[in-house]
Amino acid sequence: MEVGLARRQHPATAPTGDGSTGVYTDLRVLLGYRQRVRDLELFARRPARQASAGATRSRSRGRGMEFEETRLYQPGDDVRAIDWRVSARTGKAHTKLFREERERPVHILVDQRSAMFFGSGRRFKSVLAAELAALIAWAALAGADRIGGQVVGDHGAFDTRARRNRGAILRLLHDLHACNHQLPGDGAPGESSLAHMLEQCGRLARPGTAVFIIGDLHDLDTAAERALVLLGRHVDITLLRVVDALERTPPERGRLAISNGRDRTAIWMAPGVLAAYRAETERYDAALARACARSGARLLTADTRDEPLAFLRRHY
Repeated sequence: MEVGLARRQHPATAPTGDGSTGVYTDLRVLLGYRQRVRDLELFARRPARQASAGATRSRSRGRGMEFEETRLYQPGDDVRAIDWRVSARTGKAHTKLFREERERPVHILVDQRSAMFFGSGRRFKSVLAAELAALIAWAALAGADRIGGQVVGDHGAFDTRARRNRGAILRLLHDLHACNHQLPGDGAPGESSLAHMLEQCGRLARPGTAVFIIGDLHDLDTAAERALVLLGRHVDITLLRVVDALERTPPERGRLAISNGRDRTAIWMAPGVLAAYRAETERYDAALARACARSGARLLTADTRDEPLAFLRRHY
């Protein structure tokens, strides 16, 4: 039995149903998602009860509130909101009024390194990651949130500062599409590690930002776990782990053909090799669960057989 672990499928034999071949991103698909996210809400919305209430239930660290004005203290006001400077100056107790923030920054970190150029389902992991990122970006804009992000590939990293306009998304999607079409890269040791990506994310995302990290997280190590914990102290993290069924459950026996897009080799899946592979997979899953628990990150797992919009609708 021979299995192609990174086989390229001909466009005529591997349609995804949206016009994409599943091997590389289609910019028209990424742009077209704007019309399909009307019912996709990344954050809980509720009607405003009073003029000072926002439409978004904040999940950010701290109050998630903006100072609005100061008025005389009234019975029942939170004593923690007393404005001591104004109270001392006027001789009467005053309290600060806040209003809930009506928007929040959304930062999307997308992995487009060579390890993502893999797939045995409807899409390669790299394509699924790009399409999930596009859907989240358009949904954030529809919710009046500001959008920024990072795209990391073998040939460099590109970042987009958070802004609440279509231009920010177009730049992010352009970077995504360009990096995706440079795959497969050389996968050289000098490529950005997950730890470095997370550290850079911490410098770009301001406190209270909703951060979506999309990739296979294949190089989670002690340094990356530490960076994730530090990041989680200031932002809300959602890890969108992209996996492929063939990676998770390889055939129990037989010859596997492996390719990096240029070279091809074969290995025999002997019982000892499979046992070691499973043990490493279990060790990795435990490390990822520990990192999520320590950082407060939410973990969602998307398979290359999933339709990206249907997958997000199940969770949002």
